[in-house]
Amino acid sequence: MGVFGRRRRKVEAGRGAGGEDAGAGSGMTEAERERLTRLTQEAYEQGVGHQVLPSRAGAALEAFDRSARYLDELCRAAPDDPRLWHMRGALLYSRASTRLALGQAEEAVADLGACVDAYGRSGLPNGALLAADALIRRARAYGDAGRPLAALTDVDRAIGAYVAVGAYESPHPLLPDFARVLALASVVQLKVGDVDQALACARQSLARYKDLTGQRGGLGREEAGYMADAAGDTASRLEAARGNWDTALGVDLVVREAAEAGVGGLGRALAREGLHLRLAGRVRQAAPLLARADELEPGAVDREERAAALPLPPSLADALLAGEDLLRDRRDGQAARGELARLREELTAHESYSSSVRVRMGSTFAPSAAVLVRAADLLLREGRVAEAWRIALETHLICDSIVRRAGDEAPGLLPGLAGPWGDALEVASRAAVAAGRDSFVADVSSAAAALRATLAELPAAADATAATPADS
Repeated sequence: MGVFGRRRRKVEAGRGAGGEDAGAGSGMTEAERERLTRLTQEAYEQGVGHQVLPSRAGAALEAFDRSARYLDELCRAAPDDPRLWHMRGALLYSRASTRLALGQAEEAVADLGACVDAYGRSGLPNGALLAADALIRRARAYGDAGRPLAALTDVDRAIGAYVAVGAYESPHPLLPDFARVLALASVVQLKVGDVDQALACARQSLARYKDLTGQRGGLGREEAGYMADAAGDTASRLEAARGNWDTALGVDLVVREAAEAGVGGLGRALAREGLHLRLAGRVRQAAPLLARADELEPGAVDREERAAALPLPPSLADALLAGEDLLRDRRDGQAARGELARLREELTAHESYSSSVRVRMGSTFAPSAAVLVRAADLLLREGRVAEAWRIALETHLICDSIVRRAGDEAPGLLPGLAGPWGDALEVASRAAVAAGRDSFVADVSSAAAALRATLAELPAAADATAATPADS
């Protein structure tokens, strides 16, 4: 059974990791096992075949559902067979892709979560990377559903999995996959995350695609799509917003060349490039591109103008600067302002792609988290909702990443982090309410419930749980 994103040899269903007969001792005959294996494979391949045409998405989903029913029977007979878990992961990933195409976001998110679990139980050497591919896909679905905490946690986990195996090096056999993950991460960060991290992800993705082009003489169609439609789109918009016109136009040229080769819409690419030329003061160069864009795709220029006029949310660096400004005029705020400035330097002065890359202080972060929460609370009381939200959200993400990466040492870190972590979620909840973002409120509530559940498993559960916010 093929695996989405990187084709692999078919999995021989029903054979255990040591080659033993998975049906032995299960009550399932060899003939029945072979029949179910064949039916599972045939239905899966039918689903993959239907996926090629968007109009056949319904038929693809029916085929994947049928394959899942057969696979369920195999798994009941051999629940510990790692190769069946590999098959389940591949099937769930493909079905989730179809569900997303059909607009079934909640069902797709559930499939992707089960996919991550299945790859974790597969015993495959690359199981963590296959799970990371599902995580970055789920992150995008969470982002589209307005669930920033869940989305950005998945981004961090996906990037971390590739960093752990050195995929950031170039050349590297996983370079195409890491470039894709970074491209998708840039889209999620731009939609619900930090714009500085969105731009960092996009820049690094484009750099890796450039390396791939040099190493191989070109990109495949799918790779060119991620480069242009994800990394290129994010980088172009954010470079232009910063007034980096030469860089933005350089990206626009790459995107236009991809569109001229059949990857992406040419009208949109011309409209974006023409608009940036005009905004950069190169009106004569812009005119023919804008005229052609309107011919190819009427309304494309207007859409690009509206997109360019949209305000960008504050980055963590912007939000912390706003906090420093509020403290400047307070009689007792100079020490707090100095501490906040130090944290801004420590957390944002270096390029980062997700929350794990921000922090280099590990177990000593609790006092810093408390400083951040106080700044977020002050900003919220002063009506700076977007800035308060950004600081509170990032504080939660950093705490979560520290505990997740601590492994067996996490129980020792949690009691110290629980107070400021819970306070960060409480401020985030109030900020989401003030912004009128119901999905954000629900996402914070889910994160707070998960924190309470984790703390309840600790010996000092009663004291630690009391520090976390109630559901909103």
